[in-house]
Amino acid sequence: MSHKSKKSSAEQHSSKKRKNEGEHSRSHSENLNLSTVPPTNHERQKGVDDQNTNSGREYHSYFEKPEEPSEYEESDQNKHLSEAKRLKHLADAETDTIKQCMLYLEAVLYFLLTGNAMEHESVTEKAAFTMYKDTLALIIYISTKFRQHQNFSPVHTKLAVLSYRCQALLYYKLLKMKKQEAKDIQKLITDYCTKNAATQDQQNQPPLGAQPNQGQGTPSPLSPTPSPAGSVGSVGSQSSGYSSGELAARGNHMVAAPSHPQNVGPCMWVPLSVYTAMTKQNQTYMYLLSYMDLWETADNLVFNGGYTEFFIELDRLCKPLTLHSSLTDLVTYIRKGIEKLKKES
Repeated sequence: MSHKSKKSSAEQHSSKKRKNEGEHSRSHSENLNLSTVPPTNHERQKGVDDQNTNSGREYHSYFEKPEEPSEYEESDQNKHLSEAKRLKHLADAETDTIKQCMLYLEAVLYFLLTGNAMEHESVTEKAAFTMYKDTLALIIYISTKFRQHQNFSPVHTKLAVLSYRCQALLYYKLLKMKKQEAKDIQKLITDYCTKNAATQDQQNQPPLGAQPNQGQGTPSPLSPTPSPAGSVGSVGSQSSGYSSGELAARGNHMVAAPSHPQNVGPCMWVPLSVYTAMTKQNQTYMYLLSYMDLWETADNLVFNGGYTEFFIELDRLCKPLTLHSSLTDLVTYIRKGIEKLKKES
């Protein structure tokens, strides 16, 4: 082999060696850089799961059906009703306000379970609505106990929150039970208003030379307003509590003899069926307003009183109460809340 050939072979061997060393150096450098790169989603999944587990935070879907205590599966409504009456009688005899409110709330839970059992039996399905309304009347009575005290203790205020939550969701339950009826009624009212829109426009025009009514367009301060106590009465009550003469006197600031109907102001006759539908729809609308108002009242008590930690723990223990909460979810939540408050007091 010639000297030139040997030299070329040595240069190739040296070049290959330098190339291998360079690749090894780059590989080592890349490995160091990769060690500082954030983990991928799959790599970090375990860390995230561990972190969530350590924080104690859980997330629930309302599509999941939670396991319910066996007592909630009891279909014997008489058994629940008997226990509800027993607790209510104990509450009636209790002199301590806090203990009395707790007993009343526990009685309410069994009344709710009674209504739930009635609702799942075709014979008593319609009677369940009356049971829920009667239970609502009891919760309203409990609420008066809270309002009678000027200085609320933390336990007292938390009990009030549980009571308002229960009352709010029970109003929403009544609203859901009347949903189909409300849709049918709304269709009747809408059809009537649509067909008579032109007639209303003509009748609302004051006659030539007539003086405009000074009180028109201003709601009377004495007009009846929705009240939770309105649901305590009979289920079929339709009366507004005012006669037509009283309403006319309140809407007219001018003193006039009752024999002159022209001083009453613009008005329109509606069929009795439409008036009845409007009255029922007003009652259903009151359920919605009461639900929203009571839910907001409970939230304000939690935030203003600084009790968020208590209810966060309760939410994590039982799942937060929402529009999707069933009656058994509500019973579980209120019961756990009472148990926690008993430990505090």
